[in-house]
Amino acid sequence: MTQVLLAVHPSANLSHPQATPTHMAYRIGPGPKLMGVRLPPQLRGGVMLLEARNWDGSGDVIPCCRQILWECRHRGYSGIVCDFDGAPVGNFIRLVHILDRNCQAQGWTLDVPAQFSSFAPGGRVLVSSVVTSGSLRRRLQEAVEKYGAPRTTLAVEWVREDFPLPAQHRGTPISRQHLEGQMERLEPAVFYDRGMCEHYYTYMAAGGQAHFVLYDTPQSVAAKVQLAQEMHLGAVLLPGPEVEGCLEQILSK
Repeated sequence: MTQVLLAVHPSANLSHPQATPTHMAYRIGPGPKLMGVRLPPQLRGGVMLLEARNWDGSGDVIPCCRQILWECRHRGYSGIVCDFDGAPVGNFIRLVHILDRNCQAQGWTLDVPAQFSSFAPGGRVLVSSVVTSGSLRRRLQEAVEKYGAPRTTLAVEWVREDFPLPAQHRGTPISRQHLEGQMERLEPAVFYDRGMCEHYYTYMAAGGQAHFVLYDTPQSVAAKVQLAQEMHLGAVLLPGPEVEGCLEQILSK
């Protein structure tokens, strides 16, 4: 069965019986050492979401790993999601390897970005839901062929991006207010791409430049969750701050 991970801020009152809370309260700081937001003493269960934007990979990781593992045991967490950006530099590799070994020993899950997959053979691999050409199913199928379905986690990003055409890479992120204002002003013809599981429309900007706007709705996010379940993936990670208010609609499909 596909596990649903729900990334939540410590202050958010967001939960769902089908979802495992994934606490966005932890980061690796210089040293390295585990840092984060103080959580309520009584909080127990769920998964640790760990980011490392302020760590350059230097230093002895053993004490930091001990802190991470102690916190997981203390809180009764059942896994760790490593929300790491960039290449596996310095001691990032050693840290991921140690966490993988200990998570396997404890029976916990470990989710890592694709660039760290070879250092966490017992972990699951995070695959972004963002597709600007082709299909999400094909992207996931390639991941399944490489890692296996149980080791593949679909990381859902709630997209609002504006691309000049022809689109090359990722677009420019836009706010919900910008999107809604532009749609109200332009009244564009909106389409739904079943392959990408995204809504889109096009418009002409000043100077005659054609643009393409890609965006998510509860319907498109629900379709991504359904796809992950149909493909029997190990997990799907939902962005709590974005799905707040429509979580029931997404998970009741």
